[in-house]
Amino acid sequence: MAQYDISAKYLLLEHPKALIEYFLGRQNIEILEHLNTDQPTFKTHRGDSTTRIRIDGKEAIVHLEVQSGNSPKPMWARLSAYCGFLISECQKPVYCIVLYLGPSAGQNDPGYYAYETAEFRYLLQYKVIRLAEIDGQAVLEMQAPALLPFTPLMKPPADISAEQWLKKCVAATEAAPVEKAMRDDLVATLGIFSALTYDKTLVNQLIKEEIVQESTFFQEHLEKATKRLTKEALEQGLQQGIEQGLQQGLQQGIEQERRESAIRHILVVLRMKFSADIVNVLTPAIQNISDVERLEQLLPAAVEVQSLEAFARTLHE
Repeated sequence: MAQYDISAKYLLLEHPKALIEYFLGRQNIEILEHLNTDQPTFKTHRGDSTTRIRIDGKEAIVHLEVQSGNSPKPMWARLSAYCGFLISECQKPVYCIVLYLGPSAGQNDPGYYAYETAEFRYLLQYKVIRLAEIDGQAVLEMQAPALLPFTPLMKPPADISAEQWLKKCVAATEAAPVEKAMRDDLVATLGIFSALTYDKTLVNQLIKEEIVQESTFFQEHLEKATKRLTKEALEQGLQQGIEQGLQQGLQQGIEQERRESAIRHILVVLRMKFSADIVNVLTPAIQNISDVERLEQLLPAAVEVQSLEAFARTLHE
């Protein structure tokens, strides 16, 4: 299930304000920074997103845990460890949200853990969001691009079939009023989420192949990071991309778009794994690379590398 968790985390890193405001149910939130919680006492997971925000003039921490299915370990037990660490480290209020993607996921999660005796009292309360219980049509009408990839997993209107609903969600995402590179990524992640509840053949029929091919996130970051797709599928996708490029020609504008998209995704991946301040030191060197193929080689390297020092050596090879 790694592909679903990583896709959700990618969206949270790319669109933190829109998603946190919606899931938290508050407006006018200021995003201050994404926190690097890779500490020996704090085991992070692919679906984790921890962000420092300012709300009502006060700083707080939002920790959002993404679950495609039910958690093997009780969610309250996991969150008690996360919250304790974050409160200790940041000494600020911590708001925990659990986002369940699958249709049957999280049905038994009460959203709290508590115990009380004559001398002791403890309460952990967190927000539980099950996409299957959200009115999908209302979300489509919001016209918020960051939420569109999640809509196929939401509750459709009563008068349309599941297939019609998926078609409607795909069409709305393909028409999202954002730049093409971002729109391709939104469609690609929608396709990944849709595989949780829809037949993959139907998903592949509805989502244009060229959109997926042009999504740097799907072709490079996701496939390399999860290693869940077969080598055959990867080679086939790359071959199709090459053939399409040979047929259409590499125009200067397309080349520049590929370059900017590759740089953007390399930095996203590095900031997911390492301290943003340290990544900023390498940013100028990455942005100065003009060779698109070199950048596309660096993207899977960024996913697989175990330390920023190792990536720096790869960068200067």
